Amino acid sequence: MKYSRWELMDRSDLTNRATFVNRNISPMWVVAIKITDSGVRIPAPEPGGLVMWKRTTAGVAAALAALTMLCAPAAADSEARCTTVQIPVTLQPGRPPQHVVSGTLCTPAAYTDGVRRVDVLVHGGTYNSDYWQWPQNPGLYSYARKTTDAGRASFAYDRPGSGASTRPPSAALTIAADAHVLHQVIQWLGTRNFAQTTVVGHSLGSIIAIAEAAGYDDVDRLVLTGALHPPALAPGALLTIASFSPAILDPKFAGRPIDLGYLTTLPGTRAASFYRTPTADPAVISRDEAEKDTMSGVELSDSAVRVAVPPGLNDANRVRADVLAIVGQHDAAVCGMLLNCGRDANVRANEAPYFTSAASLTGAAVPRTGHVLALHPSADLSFARINQWINAH
Repeated sequence: MKYSRWELMDRSDLTNRATFVNRNISPMWVVAIKITDSGVRIPAPEPGGLVMWKRTTAGVAAALAALTMLCAPAAADSEARCTTVQIPVTLQPGRPPQHVVSGTLCTPAAYTDGVRRVDVLVHGGTYNSDYWQWPQNPGLYSYARKTTDAGRASFAYDRPGSGASTRPPSAALTIAADAHVLHQVIQWLGTRNFAQTTVVGHSLGSIIAIAEAAGYDDVDRLVLTGALHPPALAPGALLTIASFSPAILDPKFAGRPIDLGYLTTLPGTRAASFYRTPTADPAVISRDEAEKDTMSGVELSDSAVRVAVPPGLNDANRVRADVLAIVGQHDAAVCGMLLNCGRDANVRANEAPYFTSAASLTGAAVPRTGHVLALHPSADLSFARINQWINAH
């Protein structure tokens, strides 16, 4: 059995991605089918913004048979439901909203133990929310899907300056601004009656998550992936920094209204910076290169300064939530020179001086894995460690 994915498709994208389009089912519905390596892709009706993953045999016949199910306005009770939302935000406290954050809220068919819990997913630099909802082999690489399978909701959003969110002037995107945006996202989720909130960050997203938790104290748990404090530092960190270049000079972003302060990675550098290539899937790396996004140069410099602040003065010491720091054993940015990431205890010992106020601190290392934990074949193991920790805290 293989999975096909039912999802909302942008109307303008149908002709590029669909091999079959039927606009006659209903005046309000648009249905499209695309054959993919993992089966048949069947987007759901536009108005509901609904995403469902359904076990089905691969092949067109099975997909066409499934079309009859689209006549129902809601998914079966056993399916996760996802809705794309736009949240007005401001970059500074006390200012009226001037920007919009785009995100996807996915809710499970049933919450574990009946407790409404949500994982807020904050992507790293030069990525967007696709990092958490990777379309290739989603059963392995989609953190959002695994979260709903585990009985929690997920909210993956595009940080300002990336994805479908608005793109402010790059100089306005400081870590403090990013943290304030995350705080507004958490407040918005609070209006949806979630009882517990876990923020899961990746790389730069982890630094933002620390700043938000330290400044607003409104989360129950922090999961920090791909980010550690000194003395964890490896030569790969300098190589990664050297790979950044003004996005406006990259052919991918040619002609877009992007100021010089926005950065992306130089072509062909993501494999060395973000992956353990002996174990990573070349197809995933190829898509990562093709779909790279932007970040602000101010975010890059600001995050470096914040990480380097000594333990006694660091923002991390004001975090009172439970904290899990988890990295790939072969993360080129933080492992190998001053820190052996082969043992969980080493990761915890590195972070302990920084999280002295945390309710608890746990360290974890994932073998055969580089910087982007969610995009390695070990993604199931990474999620299992995170999921087990969330359930225990």
